[in-house]
Amino acid sequence: MASSKPVIVIIHGAFFAPVHYRKLIEPLRAQGYVVLAPPMPSTGLDDSAAGKTYVDDAKRILEYLIPYLDEGKEAVIVGHSQGGIAASALTEGQTVEDRKAKGLKGGVRSVVYLAALAIPTKGASLLGLLGGTPPPIYKEEGPFYVLTDYAFSPDASDLPIPPDDKIALSKTLVHQSKASLEAPVQFTAADVTASKTYIVCLEDQGLPAALQENFAQMTGCRVIKIKSGHFPFLESEEKAKEVIDIIVDVAEK
Repeated sequence: MASSKPVIVIIHGAFFAPVHYRKLIEPLRAQGYVVLAPPMPSTGLDDSAAGKTYVDDAKRILEYLIPYLDEGKEAVIVGHSQGGIAASALTEGQTVEDRKAKGLKGGVRSVVYLAALAIPTKGASLLGLLGGTPPPIYKEEGPFYVLTDYAFSPDASDLPIPPDDKIALSKTLVHQSKASLEAPVQFTAADVTASKTYIVCLEDQGLPAALQENFAQMTGCRVIKIKSGHFPFLESEEKAKEVIDIIVDVAEK
């Protein structure tokens, strides 16, 4: 076991940015954790995101994380929504046991999937899981998928916040690389050898709880269920604390 707290890495989901996860990041830092939450290359508002996939996302995270691992730090990776794909991929060759076998210190200790795409099958893609057709919450626009107005309508959103807050949130979201939703996954959650925990959000409308549980069972994750929608960290301080407490429990094991 490491003699100090592990580094916690938070990987944001599609269309989102690290700033939207501040209700997780700031309390974890207040508890003494180093928290890394870099923006993913596959999200953005300009052509720098075009063509980027989870491979680029995983590479970006490792650029931030490897210096800590080389110092002997261990890490807990938290992937939300689409961020679960990169969370799995970056562990390849980087677990504590993998690095120890190569004579290296540190490594990834655990992965936490938060209502995430813990894809169990090599060659599968997010778009494939959706049946090959984008849902009505986003549409194709050049090399990107962009959110539609429907994404924030009462029929589509399971985020119980006031309408004005939803409008404010919508103005801060970004585009998502088409390639990131279409790329076949070559290193899956089933391939991850580190300890795995899946937080199932029972009231999730976008990624139904039954599908989340299926992901968890097929990839060997410990399951913890919470009563929330897809974005517990945006719903309330209480819901955010539930997620934080689970992450801390994993980090302390």
